[in-house]
Amino acid sequence: MTGVVENESKHRVVDRSGLVVALAALGFAPGEPDPQVDEYYDGAGRPLAAGDLVCRLRVRDTRVMVAFKGPRQRHEDGSHWRVEIEFPVPDLAEARASLTRQGLTCVWRLEKRRRRYRRDGGGAEVCLDELPRLGLFVELEGEPAEVTDLRGRLAGLIDGAEPRNYQEIALAAGAPPTGLVFP
Repeated sequence: MTGVVENESKHRVVDRSGLVVALAALGFAPGEPDPQVDEYYDGAGRPLAAGDLVCRLRVRDTRVMVAFKGPRQRHEDGSHWRVEIEFPVPDLAEARASLTRQGLTCVWRLEKRRRRYRRDGGGAEVCLDELPRLGLFVELEGEPAEVTDLRGRLAGLIDGAEPRNYQEIALAAGAPPTGLVFP
């Protein structure tokens, strides 16, 4: 993410071990495993989803982040950019209660096992996500030119750009409408 604009390209992973080797050759080092639970909120009649807007709570260990994402703006290559505002909140129960007071309810839940890969000096970030029932995906985030370059360098190890979000992919694969969690 660059400032408040997230530029992202999501791909199904074809060859995990090859991808990890290629990322190392490109100077990317893996971070620690980062299990996450995402809760997506919407109002009655799903007005946020209808506008391609996202309100999400993300729980990582004891840390809680709330995010609001604007509608996706598509690039010709299948990737997208959108406004994303994210900030920490001190208490999960209070965050949930605050959303409820505003007429929002949790409509979908996603567990994922994420590992971030970063290079010294910053720049693009690569997130390797393992999702229940769906397998492995990679998200490439950074400046559009960096993302395009990375996508080219990882060709054959990842599929083409996936324009759908994880919920859209999961529902198309027959996942329960309430979410995806690990057994």
